[in-house]
Amino acid sequence: MAIHGVVVAGGSSKRFGRNKLVEVVNGAPLRNHAIEAATSTCDTVVVVGFELDAAWPLVTVVRENPAGSGPFSAVAAGVAHLQPAPDDVVVLLAGDLVSPHDAIPALIETLNSSGADACVIVDNHHRRQPLLACYRASALLTLFASTDPVNRPAMQLLDGLHVVEVPDGGNWSRDIDTPDDLDS
Repeated sequence: MAIHGVVVAGGSSKRFGRNKLVEVVNGAPLRNHAIEAATSTCDTVVVVGFELDAAWPLVTVVRENPAGSGPFSAVAAGVAHLQPAPDDVVVLLAGDLVSPHDAIPALIETLNSSGADACVIVDNHHRRQPLLACYRASALLTLFASTDPVNRPAMQLLDGLHVVEVPDGGNWSRDIDTPDDLDS
């Protein structure tokens, strides 16, 4: 069983007003936090989005097709590039997460012990975070084989799956959506 990572790092940052993923947060560009978390845990990592400004030896950059067609489409492009075996695990991370590192082991452990199709972090507002989650590759492959991924929201990644929720154990789901979020 291999563990693959997909970092969703595209989008237009409309609420932020400029590319939020290159904003420096805790000493590094925002997207680097998700990429570092993925590369420290996963065997292979794909970033779906824009070119990176740093060398990441284990990271490949791809784009969703068509570009700008949403997070569901981005995940589909990342998984298609990875070509996981059905028994592999796929970790999904949003590129705007500030501190997702410790969530990944908790998610993988829960997935391995639960028999679920997916394990997803539930934030402090009781919302599922489908881009701070891990999935059985077989579940994603089945979903993408029967669904047009273009212009679908990330929440639809969970449709029809047996999902186990994992409470946010340390502000893991904190993300940056607006400039005001930089100060919180």
